[in-house]
Amino acid sequence: MQSEVENKAGSPAGLQLLTKKQVANLLACSVRMVERLVASGTLTAVKIRGAVRFRSSDIEQIMMKGVA
Repeated sequence: MQSEVENKAGSPAGLQLLTKKQVANLLACSVRMVERLVASGTLTAVKIRGAVRFRSSDIEQIMMKGVA
């Protein structure tokens, strides 16, 4: 089963990294809510040279099960 989300190179969605703004758009919430999800441990951030990114596979899981 192929994911709906793929990056420009055609890599699997789990390997794609998204910004806070992109995550907020996908989850239909604010950037602040994304920060709250990170603070609560619901969402894991990846830091790359100070830039915060999120795995698209993690976002897909949240979209599937919802946020409690």
